[in-house]
Amino acid sequence: MGEICNNFINVYEEKIKKIDIINTQIFIDRRSVSKNKDMNEMTRIVKKAKERRKEILQKAQELFFKQGYNHTSVNMVIEALSISKGAFYHYFKSKEELLDCLAEEFTQKIINLIEKITNNPNLNAIEKLNRMYKESGNYKVENIDFIMTMTEALYNSKNLLLRYKFDHKTVNDVLPFMTAIFQQGQDEGVFNIDNPEATARIVLLLGVNIGEHNAKLLLQLKNNPEKIDEMHEHFMVYQKSVERILGAPQGSFQAINKKFFETFRDKLVNS
Repeated sequence: MGEICNNFINVYEEKIKKIDIINTQIFIDRRSVSKNKDMNEMTRIVKKAKERRKEILQKAQELFFKQGYNHTSVNMVIEALSISKGAFYHYFKSKEELLDCLAEEFTQKIINLIEKITNNPNLNAIEKLNRMYKESGNYKVENIDFIMTMTEALYNSKNLLLRYKFDHKTVNDVLPFMTAIFQQGQDEGVFNIDNPEATARIVLLLGVNIGEHNAKLLLQLKNNPEKIDEMHEHFMVYQKSVERILGAPQGSFQAINKKFFETFRDKLVNS
């Protein structure tokens, strides 16, 4: 009798264990479903946030192009999108931050072009240097509305800090690629430099200074098309100066010619 009882208890305990296992599995499955549901919900929220941020940037850019940066307010962006002020300030602190984000997106596209050129194994150093400036310049011509908006905004006296930040970031972003090109030129024996990175930084900073002067001329270009000649002359001096800094063969750095500046002027005047 005792043995029968023991067998019964053992069978009963085994059944209880199986039930516990089944219940545990059901709990785990439910928790897994709940967790997946929460993750999917979070993904939707993140996606929605990204879409809203992108929507605000696109509308701001549209208004900047249409009315000019200086004549566009945060309230105009808010009204155009029919969103609350709280919704706008959740993503951006100010109009300046909008511009900063747009500039960063634009610059990143140019950096991607430069990176592709730098990593091209079929180009020598001089070809890479010329192509880097030429393709960057062509991209700017293709996006002339954005260039004018940026120039108008950055060369407003109220945005000196923003302009410094933009120039500083651009130099630091391009520096590693130009350094690699200069190192390649040194290895190929076409450049005579001691420190490729320091030389690249000097060349970029010189370009920033030339760019500042040409930016002021650019803002006058629509009403004074003849200013294009001065812009061209300044860049020719820059190219010759870079050749001398690098110890490169005379006439080897010919990235941008007068035709480029004339195309730029004509597109701007006719826009």
